[in-house]
Amino acid sequence: MLINSEELFCKVEKNSTISYFNSIMKFINYVVSFVVYSVQLICDIVILFLLFTLIGAFWGRNTNEVLHTEGVPLYIHGDGFHTELYLPVKDSLGMMNWMDWFDDTTIRHKHATASLINFAWAEEDWTTAGASNRPKGIQTTLEIFFSPWNKSVLHVQWMNQLWPLKKAVTIKRYLNSEQYLQLIRFITGSFVIEKNKPAIRSYTGYYGWDYLYKSNRNYNSFNTCNQFTSDALNACGVRNATFSPFGWGLFYQLKK
Repeated sequence: MLINSEELFCKVEKNSTISYFNSIMKFINYVVSFVVYSVQLICDIVILFLLFTLIGAFWGRNTNEVLHTEGVPLYIHGDGFHTELYLPVKDSLGMMNWMDWFDDTTIRHKHATASLINFAWAEEDWTTAGASNRPKGIQTTLEIFFSPWNKSVLHVQWMNQLWPLKKAVTIKRYLNSEQYLQLIRFITGSFVIEKNKPAIRSYTGYYGWDYLYKSNRNYNSFNTCNQFTSDALNACGVRNATFSPFGWGLFYQLKK
């Protein structure tokens, strides 16, 4: 039986087309499956993160804190999203003069009359971009959420009053000498020290009275500015949230 060459060619071409189409469909199925599983994984991670946040907010540390009516005033200031610590530049107990500790002639001359010093901790790239009015790139944003080793800075302000945040929440505590000593150790231990001084990252902050310093801590989704505040309070015996990536969990514990 003779096979028509034209008919054979058509069959081969048809089979090739079907095979190519099947390969395309398999590839599309793989892509769709990958996207679906990826979205599901991200949703699971977000749900677990929120669950841990709720548990951490309700699980307090230093729950037997003894409240004092005198001592070194400490202000925990924030808006539910970001929290900061305010301390006197020179305390009444004579334990710390922050102006002397920073030992910076420029700052000393510019802020000689400042009565309060503000400490806040933040991711380096995000903060320096904001301070210089540069757009915060998608890479920086993704690194904050997914990289565990982001560099960080300490944002230091010299002021005479608390910053008037919108929807501000402020909690005041008084620290005795031992508590304040532990807080001093925690804060100073968070700076990178170069030539016996805190290493300056930038003299250009957001407002003109603030500065950025290199920190030896890593910033990530589980170790945020608010967790830094919680850990600082934990070091000096003040009630705080075990896990507080957002400020509201910390303030929930402070108000109890």
